[in-house]
Amino acid sequence: MNPSHAFDPDLHEPGSAAAAGRCSYHAEGGGDPGRCAGEAVVSFQADSGRWESGCASALEELVERGDIEPLGQGA
Repeated sequence: MNPSHAFDPDLHEPGSAAAAGRCSYHAEGGGDPGRCAGEAVVSFQADSGRWESGCASALEELVERGDIEPLGQGA
């Protein structure tokens, strides 16, 4: 299970969708893009080690699948 935090633009690569406050999870082909709420609410570390962002729908989906920790559960 990968760590997650409340959205923090400083964790993301400058110029990326995530750094701009958008949901990089759906923008980069994760999940159903039709469910994307657009605005990032969570920053999470992907399996690749890169920090990505997710909207409320992405957060719910990733937590339900056990891919990321629920917000507030990390160290």
